[in-house]
Amino acid sequence: MKRIDVYNALLGKGEFIDDFKFRGKYAYFLRSPYPHARISKIDSSEAERRGALVLTGKDMLSRTVQQAGEREGAGLTSPLLAINKALYVGQPVALILADDPYEAVDLAEYVQVDYEPLEAVPNIDRALQNKVILFDDLKSNVVKEQTFEFGKNNSRGRELELELYWSRSSGNPIEPYGAQVIPMDDYLLIISNQQAGNLVSDEIQKALGIKVIHKNARQGGSFGAKFSLVRYLAVLSYASLKFRVPIKWIETRTEHLMASNSSGPERKFKIRANYTSDGKVNALDIHIWEDVGASRDAGQPFKPLGHLTGPYKIPYVKYTGTLVATNKNPPGAFRGAGTPPHTWALERVMDAIADELGIDRAEVRKTNAIDSFPYDSGFAYYDSGNPKGLLELALSRKDIFSMRDKNTGIGLALSTDPSTPSGSERVKIKIKDGKIVIGLGFGPEGQGNEHTAVLLASKLLGIPQEDVKYEILDNTELPSSFGPGGSRMAVYSYGAVAGGVEELKAKLRKRAEAVLNDKIIDYKEGYFIGENGGKVRITQFEGEEVSFTYTLQGKYRFNAYPFACDLAVVRIEDGKIKPIKHVVYIDPGNPIDEDLVREQVIGGTAIGISIALYERYLYDDSGNLLTTSLADYGLPTAADLPDIEVNIVPTPSPVTPFGAKGIGEIPVGVAAAAVTSAIEDVIKKRITKVPITLEDVLNE
Repeated sequence: MKRIDVYNALLGKGEFIDDFKFRGKYAYFLRSPYPHARISKIDSSEAERRGALVLTGKDMLSRTVQQAGEREGAGLTSPLLAINKALYVGQPVALILADDPYEAVDLAEYVQVDYEPLEAVPNIDRALQNKVILFDDLKSNVVKEQTFEFGKNNSRGRELELELYWSRSSGNPIEPYGAQVIPMDDYLLIISNQQAGNLVSDEIQKALGIKVIHKNARQGGSFGAKFSLVRYLAVLSYASLKFRVPIKWIETRTEHLMASNSSGPERKFKIRANYTSDGKVNALDIHIWEDVGASRDAGQPFKPLGHLTGPYKIPYVKYTGTLVATNKNPPGAFRGAGTPPHTWALERVMDAIADELGIDRAEVRKTNAIDSFPYDSGFAYYDSGNPKGLLELALSRKDIFSMRDKNTGIGLALSTDPSTPSGSERVKIKIKDGKIVIGLGFGPEGQGNEHTAVLLASKLLGIPQEDVKYEILDNTELPSSFGPGGSRMAVYSYGAVAGGVEELKAKLRKRAEAVLNDKIIDYKEGYFIGENGGKVRITQFEGEEVSFTYTLQGKYRFNAYPFACDLAVVRIEDGKIKPIKHVVYIDPGNPIDEDLVREQVIGGTAIGISIALYERYLYDDSGNLLTTSLADYGLPTAADLPDIEVNIVPTPSPVTPFGAKGIGEIPVGVAAAAVTSAIEDVIKKRITKVPITLEDVLNE
């Protein structure tokens, strides 16, 4: 695929943080070496005597600000630097500024912090004992609990109970966090790879009481991880204002693993299902315990409210989310923001019911799958789809099922995921140097959103792609732009660009009539056409500009539902689990660019496989983080992943422009579920946690 949005990055002109010129101070965060400790004193006098500028939590004055937009990540509602207690390994305790980054690290050694180590709370089970409390004012490590109930309870029939566990994982973007913060006369200039920077910069303005101009650097990957950068930006911004110096900070890999505040969820499930002898599920009672680290709240446990029963028509569901504080890095909003473990757990239930009844796993899914659209579940409005059709396509793959033998298992999983949350997106379109320029208000993540905008404008205006460009605008030019998040950009890109194109054509119609001295009767292939046959090209109206905001508001939070069915093939050899083939059938609605859909699905599927088999945070019994490098953490290489085949099976949405649906997040959970099912198929034992190791499974 000819991706126009990656040329500059490939040529070394990508405008990552290090590509922007900088002169000023470099930042280093002094971090807690303890998972839980009182801080009795911080003495920075020696570091300051040697030339450091030092900021501590007691120095900071900022307002508490609620987060904006579609976010499950960290915000500005809790102290940004530890003050009286450190609550996890890596928690920032002080900020040290020096003339180069290495000097900042050296000077940090002269900042003396007096810690009184405390007993740590390393996991959910220990937290629920409440022997050690993280937040003294709460008197409990359960920081929040909510129950939701939908439908009429019908608990007749057989009963199944499962206890499951999904491990915490990290987004690990190619580029870690990075920022430059520069104090100006009457405002603060921030250049960063913050996700949704134009919108989120408003939080920093409110917290610090000063105007902020935010310029979007190329992000180098995010999928929610870089929402949490806002906490670091607030500290850097405060320091820049206090000391009146420009500041630059680049996060290290170890810092990201320890303290990014952006990891995926860690969740325990207790699920009770009531079902009939043919596999029909009548009721689900789902209780989750979410490890929210050293935090008082989190959104990831509640995003599954958008698809509580997945692709299935289950008449009753009860869902309880218990948020449990531990001495860990608070999680954020990584790819799916809490829906992948829910999908995985639902598919564990379907497989277990089939096994209990001794019937085919596919038959249980056929029995329960939604078969009439639209479908209003009481918590979601499923707009369109054909999950049974995807299932039939998967089951027709005799070439895949013929691979099954005593060492090779085949797994099946069916899913949906909430996409396209209600909201809006704004673009600017102008004519400059004889080209159409699409102005976007978010930093490039690598997903192809800029490519999509150019492609759409080209098609809708009927002009070559070479005559369309894009530019990234700051928050003063597009303050309400949000960008990617919640699998929204397919719909919002189309809606905003299509609306902007129509605005531009309508605005220029009268100018075209004046140029031709004729009534315009048509617009075709980039030209306004007059009644007498004259024509004028739209790109000749230099300097013209329009803005357009596309808004979508449905009955519930989410508006469009993609569906997917995965087949996973795994082989047990040399004492290891090896994924060897993965097939995806996906309904992305009406795809704007099929190649981009395949890219997104391959990437999300790889993450799902990796979470099922490789990736995890590990802590010891005292709460110390053991996975401080990518090697320890278990990030796979390409050689560890199978060939991934993606088949697009569209069912256009009736509620979105062009019938598109978001698909950035759905591949993760369904891939993990299919891999888990495939391993069960070959070892003939029930699996209740991920990541899966052969040693753990065989020793249970």
